[in-house]
Amino acid sequence: MPLGGTRVDSLTGLRWFAAFGVFLFHARGYLKESTSAFEITAIGYEGVPFFFVLSGFVMTWVARPSDTPLQYYWRRFARIWPLLAVTTAATVALMAWWWHTPVSKADIVWTLTFAQAWSTEHFMTMNIVTWTLAVEAFFYLAFPLILRVLLRRSSALLAVLAVLCVAATASTRLIMVGLDKSPEVERLVVASPIALTPMFLLGVCVGLLVRRGWRPPFGVGVATALTAGTILLCWLWIRHPQALHPYTGTFGFFDAVLMPAFALLIATAALRDVQGRRSILRSRLLVKLGEWSFAYYLCHVVVLKVVAKLGYGPTTGLAANTMALAVAAVAALVVAALLHETVEKPAERRLRRLLSARRPRAV
Repeated sequence: MPLGGTRVDSLTGLRWFAAFGVFLFHARGYLKESTSAFEITAIGYEGVPFFFVLSGFVMTWVARPSDTPLQYYWRRFARIWPLLAVTTAATVALMAWWWHTPVSKADIVWTLTFAQAWSTEHFMTMNIVTWTLAVEAFFYLAFPLILRVLLRRSSALLAVLAVLCVAATASTRLIMVGLDKSPEVERLVVASPIALTPMFLLGVCVGLLVRRGWRPPFGVGVATALTAGTILLCWLWIRHPQALHPYTGTFGFFDAVLMPAFALLIATAALRDVQGRRSILRSRLLVKLGEWSFAYYLCHVVVLKVVAKLGYGPTTGLAANTMALAVAAVAALVVAALLHETVEKPAERRLRRLLSARRPRAV
């Protein structure tokens, strides 16, 4: 992630924690006998909004004035579609030949065309996490226009817009408290690409402010403590729902609460790298895990199903469940490493070369 020759690998390290949080969210059935662990891992879903804020920040951070739309869109396609295609094919094969569950051709088409998040019927397809890629694809499509508009705005207006993004997200979550919580309504109000756009816009606004010279009043240590403290408060809110407002279990209920903490954590981590200061997030291990995080995110639900099919699903006994959870986490990591090294990285490199090979002929 270069900016003026500076790499901000800390953001790559942060990606791992977000991906692992989502894994714990989907694997929380293993911790059902520990009320505290079950409740706090439910907040692992917040790794998804973290990715959306991070995406807006990083795309703004690395934006190139000389980029053409074709170059930009092709790089985004090369980055995410090959791994989506391979994991979708693997999921379809498992469904047809091992799990013996119906395979919908429509679901395959909606998934591979980044369209499923626009359909309540096909929102949750074979691999339930792929809906977020449809949301990201919308962000990628809109980003050139968003950046062009926001580049002309004052820093004060960007700060106001950042606050409004948090308020808009909070309003959609509060609306759901009083509405029919059918999956269709919930997905439309809370999880549609339009409803999630404020998270991406927040990342873009903060990225522009940082590039213009704005600096948070504290460093990454305080930002980390703030994020951890906010997560702790969310957990206490789940445990004592009457303290502020009855916790209703609404999808993404804590998104707006955590968005400001995420934005500050991302900004301070990036600035620490720019300043050349040491950071554990830039350690070789965390950077490597961060590089594997996209593959980990895409494969972990399928791996959890495979592990359960092999007899290591949630059962009785916290010790046995914890061991099975560890097996699933390591298995997903091994699969993710293989996918990254044999599919994601080579495919992206070849597709980018394809565009580079076409440009001289076009000239």
